[in-house]
Amino acid sequence: MAINLAKNRDSITAAWRDVVDEKTPTDWALFGYEGQSNDLEFVAKGDGGLDELQCELNSGKIQYAFARVRDPKTTLPKCVLINWQGEGAPFVRKGTCANHIRDVERLLKGAHITVNVRNEEEFDPDVIIDKISKSTGSAYSFTERIGEIDRQNAPVGTAYKRVIPKNEINAEERDKFWQKEEMEEKQRLVEERRKREESKRLDKEKLEKEEAEELIKLRTTDARAVFEQNTSVGQLLSSRKASIENSVPDIKDEEPIVVEEYLTTAAEEELLDTGLKAEALYDYQAADDTEISFDPGDIITHIERIDPGWWQGLSPDGSYGLFPANYVQLLE
Repeated sequence: MAINLAKNRDSITAAWRDVVDEKTPTDWALFGYEGQSNDLEFVAKGDGGLDELQCELNSGKIQYAFARVRDPKTTLPKCVLINWQGEGAPFVRKGTCANHIRDVERLLKGAHITVNVRNEEEFDPDVIIDKISKSTGSAYSFTERIGEIDRQNAPVGTAYKRVIPKNEINAEERDKFWQKEEMEEKQRLVEERRKREESKRLDKEKLEKEEAEELIKLRTTDARAVFEQNTSVGQLLSSRKASIENSVPDIKDEEPIVVEEYLTTAAEEELLDTGLKAEALYDYQAADDTEISFDPGDIITHIERIDPGWWQGLSPDGSYGLFPANYVQLLE
């Protein structure tokens, strides 16, 4: 997005004029953005030189500084525009503001050089002054007053600057680079969000598994005691068969065959009765001989709900024992 220079233009240009005017003690002014917007604003100014300016720079922001220094070779004042890209500033923000420096240069005219700085180590006043002293005088006239540098200079004589195609190409490549970096940053954020969601899902599954294992360890003594009363499926079926035989009325002697067939049929029906059934939802391995093992999808029959957390029943392999109730789903 483009930078907005119109909103605070008056305060920005007023601070800039204080710097370029030799009659004022102000020798630097600092500018930045309003919050996360692209509106440029005036931040601060002072007369303590580059050392004082350095203390005002924020490592987490993108800022611009316009300063007036004394050229040690000519003792004449010269101006420098500092493009501060703090190391702690968001990467996407750096990409967004990469092209704003051009508009800032057009607004804050008169800078002999533009210096890009990222941290305090790179902000060396001696190095900056040395760069200024080595710069050409094409942007500076010894007969022109500093207070009038906002007037557009005619491109004549030494003020002429040849257009270098390579520089224009580099600018386009830089724009493409920052667009690519911004896209990669967005993709990285999406991938990080996906990984966080996946991590939460795995943590949830792990917690559910640990809770199930803890439930197994804390099975109640009452459930085991009830199971010991029915240690085999044969005892269970025998008790049911005896109950059926006791409920059958006496049959006359003259119909022995019919009685035998009736009793046999009733017993078979009772044996075929699977009682309460459930389907296994998870794999479970017996911890000892009082429990049963099963795989997902197995049907467990003859279930007795002897405890809220532990039931007993008959597994497909014919073993009878305890199993955790939350590992199965009852069938109609």
